[in-house]
Order: sequence, then C-alpha cells, then structure tokens
Amino acid sequence: MVAASRNAPPLRWGAKGTAVGLLQGGLVQLGFPLPKSTKAMGVLDATFGDETRAVLSKFQEKNKLKPDGVAGKDTIAAMDGQLAASSKPPPFQPSPPPAPVTTEYELGRGDPPRGHDAGSGRWNSSPKEAGYIALGSAIVAGLPVAYGVIGDDAAMHLIHYFGNQGSTYRIDLEGMVQEVSSAKELFEDEVAQAKEFVELLPVGRHDIRSRHTQNGYNLPEESKNWYYAIGGYSIWGGGAAVVRDVGGQRQFELDFQYSFFDRYNWDKGKSVEIAGITITDQFMGEFHRQGLAQEFDCVGSFNRRFTWTAGSAIPPGQLHVPGGRA
Repeated sequence: MVAASRNAPPLRWGAKGTAVGLLQGGLVQLGFPLPKSTKAMGVLDATFGDETRAVLSKFQEKNKLKPDGVAGKDTIAAMDGQLAASSKPPPFQPSPPPAPVTTEYELGRGDPPRGHDAGSGRWNSSPKEAGYIALGSAIVAGLPVAYGVIGDDAAMHLIHYFGNQGSTYRIDLEGMVQEVSSAKELFEDEVAQAKEFVELLPVGRHDIRSRHTQNGYNLPEESKNWYYAIGGYSIWGGGAAVVRDVGGQRQFELDFQYSFFDRYNWDKGKSVEIAGITITDQFMGEFHRQGLAQEFDCVGSFNRRFTWTAGSAIPPGQLHVPGGRA
C-alpha cells in the first residue's frame, strides 16, 4: 500500500494480498459496497477483480479523479483523507461527577427500612377471661384520671389502644421534640447529617433521603408523658435540596421532612397506677392477646425549610420547634 501511494507501482486489476484487502475495506467504509468480493462474516477476498475496479472508478469519479480503476497516489491520498475524517473521535464530553456518598444520606426518595419488636404476640390469640374483661372496663373508666397521672399524650395513646381498632395513630411529633431533650438533640443531629450531605452536591435540585433510621428513647426523667406514650422509636429525614452558585458562593435550600415510626406495644419493665389500679406490661399485653385491646403503628412527621450559605450554620430560628398541642 505504501508503494502504491507512491505510484511504485499502483494497485490495479489482477493484484492480490493485504494491500488490496485494505483498499477494499476503505471503499466499503466510505460507502462503496463490494457484495461480490465480500465473503462470509464480512471478510473481503483481497482480490483486485472486476468489481473492485468498477467500484474504485465510482469513487474516483465522485471525487473528481481520473476514473481509471487504478489505485495510485492521488486516489489513495483522497481515500486516506476521507477515512481519517470519518474516524475522528467525538468531541470530549466530561462524564458527570459521581454522586456523593456519606454513611447517613444518599440521593433518592422514599423511607429507609425500619422494623419494630415483636410486641405481645398475635391479637385475639387467647381466650377472653372475665377477670380481664372487668379489669379492662375499670381501666377505661379511669382513663380521664390518666391525663393527670401519666400525661395527655400517654393517655390518648392508651385510649387508642383500648379502642381496639389497631388503626395507625399520628403522634404529636413536634410536641415530643419540644418537650424531650434527647428527642430535640436527635432532630438536630439528623438535620446536621442532611446539611453535610447537601453541601457535597453540585449546583441544581436534588432529592435526598436517609440511608437508615436512627433510634431514640424517651426517658422518664425527661418526660413521664412521652416515656409512657412512646418509649423507644425510630426517626429519619429526607427532602428536596437546591444548590446555587451566586457570585462564586454556594447557597443552599433544603425542604426537609422529619419522620417518625414506632409500634405501640408493651415492653417489659413498665408499670403505672391509674385510679388505684396498677397497670403492668403483663396486663397490657394480655389485653391484646385476648382481643380486648389492640397494638397499633404510631407515625409522625413535620416539615422545615432551611437556608444557609457555604461555611455557615443553619440559623437557630429555623431549627426551632414550637410547642405541641395547645
């Protein structure tokens, strides 16, 4: 092929070998098919026969060269130029940066996996006993007193339990965060994790979510009300973040949703006296098993909008959680 490009000698009818195969391959690549010279699997026969000469003449004619069907200096130079142009790589396009990764947050929507303890067992799985029916009636009759003894939220959860419907109950999550110091710390820690992740994101709008839940526990010395109402629970966060570049400084907005889950059931170790009746875990679990009361899911959430600039903290006023129920 090098010799042909110098006319010493050019390739012409009757030639065979690698150089002819390269010539044929170039013609095919430039849109001049050689069906008779193409064998199985697209392999060219590397023989300069009648078809190759006729197709080469068409190429020469199209490129204003002498259509003599001979591959010499000018013909090979024209083919090389067009092949080089057709094989130029596409313009460089940088790939998007990889999504940031932290142990706490990720891009996406939806809730992380969560679970709860086994509780008291299967509802209505034990025969009803007259003693428990009477005891349940006495507890229900004394529930108005429970507001002053164990607190309003604990009493309302207990009322829902004895309502025996098992329906999901929405708790006063803002009230719990306001009234329980450890719950407030957990909320602020979840916001800090979300803030850290948002600051890693590129300019644009992004959905973010917790990778897993965090666990909290309301201690009796923090709030007797929330100790009896909930005890242990799970929380997580998520929302929509907007990252802007304003005059070379990053600005952030986060529409944040703080979410809660717990199963209202009876763990060991709790007891309280209401209207002269000592209510223990064993009693409460037995009501569920006898079908006289029913455990239920507790859920809760509230939303906050946070705005801040790179290198600054979220203003304390945006983190403030107002009191619970009036």
